[in-house]
Amino acid sequence: METLRYNPGLINVGNARPINADDLDKVTLKAGTEVPIYSKKVKNDKLLFWGAGGKDRESADTKFFFCDLVATGNGTGTAGDAVRGELIAVITDSDQERVKAEFTLGDLGHLADARTSDNPMPVMYALAPYAKPGRHIELRIRASSSSDGVEIDNTEDPGNASSARLWYSQVSN
Repeated sequence: METLRYNPGLINVGNARPINADDLDKVTLKAGTEVPIYSKKVKNDKLLFWGAGGKDRESADTKFFFCDLVATGNGTGTAGDAVRGELIAVITDSDQERVKAEFTLGDLGHLADARTSDNPMPVMYALAPYAKPGRHIELRIRASSSSDGVEIDNTEDPGNASSARLWYSQVSN
């Protein structure tokens, strides 16, 4: 398995596409297991890669991100409970069985704080390799024990439910 890495050659390549909380799947998490919360199949005439732009915080192409996920109240969590664990960006094979490349975007607690904190928001810069036609890009959560059995609220409603802004880029092939 490969690690996704920053690639300055992908700056200003393709079109950046946002992923919001309402684009995520309403799924139940299992502690210590990577559970997909978003998936997109790469079409035959496209290439996809995680992130967009570079690392320069002052550049117009910089894409900042955050991910503040909460529980629906179904499952083990109470409605509004913060989801804890790690958020991972992956590229999988055509059957979504094997991970070809991955990158840990960060701890969900820190990524939730990024939305409202005075600290600088993290940058979701261009990561290589790109996903080829037939493959999938996925976001996965490896939940901590405190979020075992929690169902993710994928309703986009800052302050009351989950809120997220993540990025991938699409290139016509």
